[in-house]
Amino acid sequence: MDKELLDNYKNTDYWFAVGEKTITLTIGQKNNAFDRLCERTGHTTGTFITAFNPQSQLLTKSENESRNKQLATHLEQIADVCCFSGEGQDREKQWPPEASFMVLGLSQKTAIDLAQEYQQNALVWIEYQQAAVLIDV
Repeated sequence: MDKELLDNYKNTDYWFAVGEKTITLTIGQKNNAFDRLCERTGHTTGTFITAFNPQSQLLTKSENESRNKQLATHLEQIADVCCFSGEGQDREKQWPPEASFMVLGLSQKTAIDLAQEYQQNALVWIEYQQAAVLIDV
């Protein structure tokens, strides 16, 4: 992945809703709210993933929604995970927000496999009491 694209991903807010609260992940930072969520659910890993805009190629709203619906169906079939809806939005708002999912309980390999299947360049990975990281897939 080129440096400009990598910088864009790093300068994005990745948020998801848990009930009425919103948790926002920032690359390179720990997140206490995420840690408390892990404690409540019994999970220790999370991945923030989308099916929007494969390989960073802008698709229509309907194409992106269809792809994300397929991803949601795929996630529903995986046992022992918790999913929350959210969005990724670059801080400068140069790119449309991307509907996404925070998935607790996936292995890193499964998360990477999903990102590759849905033709994503990267995913956000976070572990309990660790900083969020961007993984180039």
